[in-house]
Amino acid sequence: MSSLLLISACSGGEATGAAGKSAGQAGVFDSVKVKVEDQDTVPEVEFDAPLEITESAAKIVYTGDGDTVAEGQSITFKFVALNAEDGSVLGDTYEDAASALPVNEQLKEQDPALYEVLLGAKVGSQVAYAFPDAQAAAQSEGAETEQAAQPTQVMVLSIQSTQDTVATLSPDEAASRKAEGNLLMSPEDVSALETDGKLPKVSFGEDGVPAVEIPENMEEPDKLIVKVLEEGEGAVVEETGTVKVDYLGVSQRDGSTFDSSYERGEPAEFPLDGVIPGWTHGLAGQKAGSKVLLVLPSELAYGDPAPSGNPAGPLVFVVDIQEVK
Repeated sequence: MSSLLLISACSGGEATGAAGKSAGQAGVFDSVKVKVEDQDTVPEVEFDAPLEITESAAKIVYTGDGDTVAEGQSITFKFVALNAEDGSVLGDTYEDAASALPVNEQLKEQDPALYEVLLGAKVGSQVAYAFPDAQAAAQSEGAETEQAAQPTQVMVLSIQSTQDTVATLSPDEAASRKAEGNLLMSPEDVSALETDGKLPKVSFGEDGVPAVEIPENMEEPDKLIVKVLEEGEGAVVEETGTVKVDYLGVSQRDGSTFDSSYERGEPAEFPLDGVIPGWTHGLAGQKAGSKVLLVLPSELAYGDPAPSGNPAGPLVFVVDIQEVK
């Protein structure tokens, strides 16, 4: 989930909440007790060490009183990690921004124990969690690189909030929306946004590297926005074709750059049927040599919240199509 920093154990909690449901390995977390001061403070966790963890397990060890987590929603969470052998604190993420985790069918398939416990849990709850299969994989990888084996970790997750999830459309769903005329914003509506100053402004430096300015009054789109900044004269891109492009990607919400082939110093090459749907349908029909502005709604990008390592929400791209294969 997140790299851990070595820290000293935290002391002094204010409240001990009742435990709730559990799933996975039976009884492994029965001795775990958690004292909570508030959601922004690392909780004090105690248990009878060592914990013999042989399979995935999860349990609500402190019950909050906030909103209930529903199917298809996402939680945001922070966690403290402890050594299952001696109870020592290995690290925590309380100084970082909360991470997001969708409670959906994918989680149910990947880790049914954690899914079962999170579904119906309340915001403010603390969930003890261990996944020894992941621990074994990490230790195996460490052995191959001659790194010291890591101790089995117990994570205590603090559920910070819950929110509705916007999932990325599947290829079939996106194709169906396009056939119905509900995927792309019309050229007339795109022009109206530009006239009203609600479209990202793109400029190019002397070195050809683009910069994007997000208008303060720009609303998050519900359809894919495509604007040709400069039209090329080369081959036409097909939805199943392969392209070689330079591109800049920024978040619409804060204008921060999350990806740039310009910064890496070389263009990227990929098949259009293997990328997020906003790229597939935004570049299909364009010509080699074109420079294109794309504004992707969350469902045509990585979703909201997004899987770990990917930007969430609506995204803005400037794409220079160098070659069509």
